[in-house]
Amino acid sequence: MVFHVLSIPIHPTCKEITICAFTQKVYKFCSEMFKRGHTVYHYGHPDSVVRCTKHIDVISRKTYDDHFKEKKWQDFLPQSIQNKLHEEFNLNAAREALNHRHDKNDLVLAFWGIGHQEACEKLKDSMIVVEPSIGYDSFFAHFRVFESYAHLHKMLGGAHQKHPSPTDHVIPPGFTPSDFEFSEKKEDYWLFLGRIVDAKGVHIADQLSRALRQPIKFVGPQTLKNTLPKDNPYAEYIPTVSHEQRRHLLTKAKGLLMPTLYMEPCGWSMIEAWFSGTPVLTTDWGAPAEYNRHHKTGFKCRSLNEFFHAANLIETISPRYCRQYAENQFHISHIMKRYETYFEFLINEKDYGFWGNVYNQCSFTSDRFLV
Repeated sequence: MVFHVLSIPIHPTCKEITICAFTQKVYKFCSEMFKRGHTVYHYGHPDSVVRCTKHIDVISRKTYDDHFKEKKWQDFLPQSIQNKLHEEFNLNAAREALNHRHDKNDLVLAFWGIGHQEACEKLKDSMIVVEPSIGYDSFFAHFRVFESYAHLHKMLGGAHQKHPSPTDHVIPPGFTPSDFEFSEKKEDYWLFLGRIVDAKGVHIADQLSRALRQPIKFVGPQTLKNTLPKDNPYAEYIPTVSHEQRRHLLTKAKGLLMPTLYMEPCGWSMIEAWFSGTPVLTTDWGAPAEYNRHHKTGFKCRSLNEFFHAANLIETISPRYCRQYAENQFHISHIMKRYETYFEFLINEKDYGFWGNVYNQCSFTSDRFLV
């Protein structure tokens, strides 16, 4: 297969930018699909470091520097897509993708959602445009992959879509086990890993550490409107960490706190914690309700009181079970195979409208039905 992967305009694609899940999605997809023998074109920032067939620069350093000036990209969260940076990215990416097109079955991967819509409008008639790994609150493409059924149902319900589409699929994110250090020996601290915003339940994590009188490490970027609660003697704030620091923190934490107050599309840090042998305390809605196994990989809670009781039971969760569960459900090789099956489904059935004459399709057998 031939993939045209549109990267995230606001920074280079590389392994080190761990705070941005979108960037890691692009990085992993390119690297893994290239390793599996596919042709992968990556369109993005000139400083990107990613394994692929060919990297194509579509943003000039001058445009990038003019956009951010003295600030860092984290200061702009959430990002607007109405600016010269995105305009230049989409214009150049569309032109270069057409120049590198093989045939009508080429696949365009729009990981930035509507941030890539302008480019995809120019490509949709000559290639297959897919929004993969949707973890945001809007979509535009006809072919879509969500990270959880909870998010798919939320998004389709919000769009008032009466009937499901056969092209809407659910595939969770994939991870490489060797990227994580497993340990059964934990240190005496809780970990909150993510953006410091109210929707992530940062105040619940703060109150829980006070109630438990136990240390907590908050790791993630703050914005001007959202800051950590003050005067918690048990709290330590770490704005940014390297890939190695993130791995160590996940491995040694007694538990990851994920008291998300909104319908979390997936929750990467939750899965990363399980690969590290670290149990997770989550709320009981969104993707955590779907993936977190109560009393097995952590606990699902609906009040501060339940979080408190769950925290006192954290040592009953087996780190080895967490690791095995993560490998069985989220191993990168399993996930990439599921994506390959989905893309083959699109290529083989799109010309029949998916509900076309079955007698015209009898030569194709989906991998989903092979024993």
